Amino acid sequence: MQYSVIEVSPNIRLATDEAFGDFNVYIVKETLCYVDMTFSDALQIPCSSIDKCTVRYNYFKDNPMCSNLGNDRIIYLHTRGDFWCQWIYQFAHEYCHHIINGTMTSELSGLMWFEESVCELASMYNLNSLFRIWSQYPQSVQRHYAPSFQDYLNDLLAKNPELYASTLHPKFLQSWDSLLRGNVYHRDHYNAIAARMFPLFLENPYLWKMILHIGDSRQWNSLEELFAHLERNADDSYSDSLIQLKNLLIP
Repeated sequence: MQYSVIEVSPNIRLATDEAFGDFNVYIVKETLCYVDMTFSDALQIPCSSIDKCTVRYNYFKDNPMCSNLGNDRIIYLHTRGDFWCQWIYQFAHEYCHHIINGTMTSELSGLMWFEESVCELASMYNLNSLFRIWSQYPQSVQRHYAPSFQDYLNDLLAKNPELYASTLHPKFLQSWDSLLRGNVYHRDHYNAIAARMFPLFLENPYLWKMILHIGDSRQWNSLEELFAHLERNADDSYSDSLIQLKNLLIP
């Protein structure tokens, strides 16, 4: 299939597709750019320096995904029209997978549950960032829409109250271990874990630097093993926050 391509930024392209419906190209480009900018600020790297990717519509599944196509990285989204909250929610999640840069297979082994939780967190974090940015915009369209990002985020944070309550108990991950390691997505659990981690990343955005050192999540046998590796690679801007995160997950 032939696509015309919109250059969102030097490292992000959007393949046009009628399945996306009619949407405001300028604003969709802006939201996708802000995800790159938000991550770049947190990672302390230049904007548009993250590896290139192409965004396409997902005809294969009813959910977004990040995969390789030959030598290209494709982020497939399943959204349409000017539902800008969903554009940023889906893209931020898959862009986080893209940055982590694992093997991009569908196998749920090792600590893929943790990567999925971190990518859910990426959506929450970017929704919050865009809410704060658009709330200050002089343009009425963005300023008027900004509260929708906050509402979408609040719905995510309150989505699984019982599971979230479980995360407040010490060693909650031990009781979820066999479930999380199964070869089935447990998105409600990922959401609850993400909501629990969210305040630490708001407090110190440089904590996002840890995703540069995760690599293939399937290679890790335990969270303890991964965090030992992450701590060895942490710099002073987030090492204390990383210990806080470890203590939250592995008390």
